[in-house]
Amino acid sequence: MDTLIIFGGFLVGLILLVKGADEMVKSAIQIAFKFKLPNSIIGATFIGFGTSAPELFASTGAAINGDLSLGIGNIIGSNIANSLLVLAVLYLFIDKSYQKKININQISPVWMMILTTIFVSTYILTNQFPFILGIVLLSLVVFVTYKMVTEEAVDEEELVTEERNFIWLRGVIAIATTIFGSTLVVDNAIAIAELFNISSLIVGVTIIAIGTSLPEVAGAISAARLKKPDLVMGNVFGSNLFNIGLVGGSAIIIEPGEIASNIDYQMFLMYFASFLAVLLTRYVIKRNIVLGVIFLLIYFGFIFSLF
Repeated sequence: MDTLIIFGGFLVGLILLVKGADEMVKSAIQIAFKFKLPNSIIGATFIGFGTSAPELFASTGAAINGDLSLGIGNIIGSNIANSLLVLAVLYLFIDKSYQKKININQISPVWMMILTTIFVSTYILTNQFPFILGIVLLSLVVFVTYKMVTEEAVDEEELVTEERNFIWLRGVIAIATTIFGSTLVVDNAIAIAELFNISSLIVGVTIIAIGTSLPEVAGAISAARLKKPDLVMGNVFGSNLFNIGLVGGSAIIIEPGEIASNIDYQMFLMYFASFLAVLLTRYVIKRNIVLGVIFLLIYFGFIFSLF
């Protein structure tokens, strides 16, 4: 009975976390339009933040509870899932008629790799996540956001959602729902780790990471079918960038130091998957079942290797 309550609480928390974050971003966009903020600012900040909002609340919630392993595991697992699962979806679901190179603004992918390199190399060299790393990551993501605001524009039609009433109330309720959902996720994730005697790092890398990455995967399927692979890749780069800089920086500032497990292998795979996503933008994008299946096998092979 206790096991059912724990898993039920985790599932409810995950749904509240993801749905609350989604509603929070939609309300924020409506408020931004109300105050006539430029589209570029809305796109680079609210949408970029939106892709990482579930990870942010889950990881910072874990850090506040003193469990940096869970927070770091969520970041690593989410970035691996964003890269490998989303790439798999792209190559499996892209329209058969689509066959060309895509044009991607290089700010997001370049800075994603820079922040990922700093994150990974600092851990490899020091075997910990020092406070200064959190400061550096958070400062860099603020700088990169400014760069995106000034150099990347988003068309208004990509942002406009249906007109909403009571947007301030919706926003407040969404924030409260997201916070409550993240609390349920973190508390029950720790309980699951204790129940099955596994590390909270593994829980973060697997079930939390997959859960918080489901919106990106669902969005990738829709964008691939609509022949919009640039949106798929842009989502990967933006989400991974904010996960490392905003989520990682915040969690490390809250709870810096060492984690219980050695994560060299997971770090290298995250770096490889991120680099692979950047590399593939240099080539023609077309449906490739074999490549899609290979990415799926790599991802699920990684998940099974953790146990």
